Amino acid sequence: MVGLIAATGLRVGELLALRWRSVDLALGTLRVSEAVYEGQFQLPKTQRARRTISLGPRAVREFREHRGRVSRTEDDDLVFGNRQGQPLRESKLLTNVLQPAARTVGLRRVTWHQFRHIHSSLLNDLRVPAKIAQEQLGDASITTTLSIYTHVVDASHRQAIEAVEDVLFPNVPKLEDPPDGPTAGSSEETKI
Repeated sequence: MVGLIAATGLRVGELLALRWRSVDLALGTLRVSEAVYEGQFQLPKTQRARRTISLGPRAVREFREHRGRVSRTEDDDLVFGNRQGQPLRESKLLTNVLQPAARTVGLRRVTWHQFRHIHSSLLNDLRVPAKIAQEQLGDASITTTLSIYTHVVDASHRQAIEAVEDVLFPNVPKLEDPPDGPTAGSSEETKI
C-alpha cells in the first residue's frame, strides 16, 4: 500500500476504495471513481479527482503480486479489503501499522497524506509540467497542486544555484571540494 500510494499520489481514501475492476494491469492504468472514509464509500473529493492515471512497471508488478496473495480478486472486490471484504479504516492503518513502522526505522510521525506531498514534490523536482501533476493528483485546480502539495527538495535549490553560477561565471573554475572539505596537502587528498 505504501509503495503504491507513494508511486501514484493517490489520496488514502482513493486507494482504499480501489476495486479490481478499476485496475487494468495490461494497460498499466487505474481508474479512480470512488473513495472511502472510515468505512463509508463516497464520490471522490472533486470532479477532477475522478480520473484514470498511468502506472509504472513497478506499480503494475506490485498489483500483480498483491493479487496473487489475496483471496478476493473478483471485479467488485476491493484491492485492499479486510477479511470480510469491507474497506480498511485509514485511521487504524495509520495508528496500528504505518506509524509504528515509521518509528521502527527512526522516522518521526508519518501520515498517509505525506506520501501525496512527496509524490507531488518529486513530480515538480523532475520538471513534470504542472498540468500533468494536477491531473495525476486529481486536484481541482492547478493552484492547489502548485501551492499546497509542491515542496521543493533541498537538492533542487542547490542545483538551481549551481545553474545560475554556471551562467553568470562560465569561465571561473569550479571548486572541487566544498568550502569545509579537505585542504591541499591533507591526508584526505592523498586518499583519492
